[in-house]
Amino acid sequence: MLDQRRWIIGFIGSLTLLICIGLILKIKIPSNAPAPITREKKITEPTIKITDPQRGSPDAPLSIIYFSDFGCDSCANASPEIDALLKDPQLAGKIRFVWKDFPAHKNIFPDSFELHKAGRCAAAAGHFWDFEHVAFTHIQEIHVKLPVIEKIITETGLDLATIENCMRSDGIISALEANEQEARALDVTATPTFFFGTQRIEGILPYYEFAGTIRSELARIEAKK
Repeated sequence: MLDQRRWIIGFIGSLTLLICIGLILKIKIPSNAPAPITREKKITEPTIKITDPQRGSPDAPLSIIYFSDFGCDSCANASPEIDALLKDPQLAGKIRFVWKDFPAHKNIFPDSFELHKAGRCAAAAGHFWDFEHVAFTHIQEIHVKLPVIEKIITETGLDLATIENCMRSDGIISALEANEQEARALDVTATPTFFFGTQRIEGILPYYEFAGTIRSELARIEAKK
């Protein structure tokens, strides 16, 4: 009798298992199920887009691409150093600097992201570098969250209403998001970060060291010809 009960219990258990397997095999993943999470594809160097603000000779053998932030002290300090490098007699005509937006401080200084939007609009009007210089003179006001956007736009000599209207466009936001995605794909974690030739530099270097590094890279390029 006991063996018969065991046989019945075993039969029921096996039958239940088969039914469960059948149900599992019939389950389909809903068509609206979220796609599996994938890692962001990494890249080794940034690309220059026609919309990226540029300074220096367009035919320069060396392009220095850098990610910068209007809420960043080091970026503000780098700006006059870049001016000096472009005026250096040994480097004149041989280098160009290409700006990439990376508003890394936007969660700390909300106006910094708005300034990047305004900067893009200033670039469209042909006055990005004027805007950049003015914005960095107000870096301390940005840090204490004073309302400076209108002041910076006006001091740059741009029409306030035109720039504010431009800042609301989806295209401006998409351009900023594209630069942020590129920065993350490059593992950029600090601003400014410079890319040129075989070099990648985080932060700013003393002028003589930066200029020396650029000259070495130019010599390497020349030797390859």
